[in-house]
Amino acid sequence: MTAPRPPDKKDAMRRITLLAIVLVIIIGGWSAAWVYASGFIRGQVGALADADGQTEPRLTCGTLDVGGYPFWFDVTCGDLTATQGDISVNMPELKATVLVYDPFHAVFRATGPVAYSDAFTGSKRQLDWSLLEASAHLVDWRIGRISIVGDQLKLSDTIGGDTLLGQARHAEFHLLDIPKQHDAAKHLAALALYAKADDLSVPDAGISDGKSTLEADISALPDDVRTYGDGDLVQRWRAAGGKVKLVGFKGQDGEQDFDVTGNVGLDAEARPEGQVSIRSKGLVERFGSLLVPQQWQGAILGSPGPDGRYSQTINMTNGVAFAGLVPLGTLPPLL
Repeated sequence: MTAPRPPDKKDAMRRITLLAIVLVIIIGGWSAAWVYASGFIRGQVGALADADGQTEPRLTCGTLDVGGYPFWFDVTCGDLTATQGDISVNMPELKATVLVYDPFHAVFRATGPVAYSDAFTGSKRQLDWSLLEASAHLVDWRIGRISIVGDQLKLSDTIGGDTLLGQARHAEFHLLDIPKQHDAAKHLAALALYAKADDLSVPDAGISDGKSTLEADISALPDDVRTYGDGDLVQRWRAAGGKVKLVGFKGQDGEQDFDVTGNVGLDAEARPEGQVSIRSKGLVERFGSLLVPQQWQGAILGSPGPDGRYSQTINMTNGVAFAGLVPLGTLPPLL
């Protein structure tokens, strides 16, 4: 029987050295790729400042930092300013995080307040919050999910002081892909929209403890977000037979409430067509002509039933809106 051969120390050292060289090459290549990508990101963000601010919005960062090495990219834009025409928006900081191995999933976090001004009208607004986050996830360039969530939101008019316009303890907005309605052959997708606001307060409207939800489905959208910047997006959506199914737009404040449902699209002349049903209780008595001119309240909102609830259905066809058989007016093309 032959005794086992003792391990060759030189062979072991060669293997360790080879492994170390491979690791150095991998780490060096990864680092070089990350540096290149971070430079590309800087260039793309910096290019936004070259827009004319008229036909395309112009975005500038007082400071721009790209960190997160080695597994993600943290892009932080400080003292952000966006302008288009007479509109200007300022934000202290916006941060975006993207994982290196999942570039189609981004998370955003904003630091408030946001200041909005319109040089033409002279209006100035400010939106503040305790938390405002968003995320976007694409699946093969199709929207998988877009979400925005905020806490302690407060909107104020800042002309001559700080006048509260409205606030909400919590608000959120979501766009979700509907996989069963994706038509790969026609390159069409569908999205479900959901939004809500809790503990809503609007002093000028007398709302102190309101809440609202919005649910809708949007069909026949292009399934490639890279085409969303094209000027004919709405026209292509109309031509594909796109519809907005309003599952429910609801609001409540105390004993007052409303609920709007419907299904609306655009006809061959790009005029709204479809049907919208409106049900409400207490809103007409509370807000009166703030909602609808008095002479049109019965036609648009209907008449109260035994329980005090108003109900009406609006039909839109051939460029005319009808309440029952009564024409309410013509509908102009949206394109």
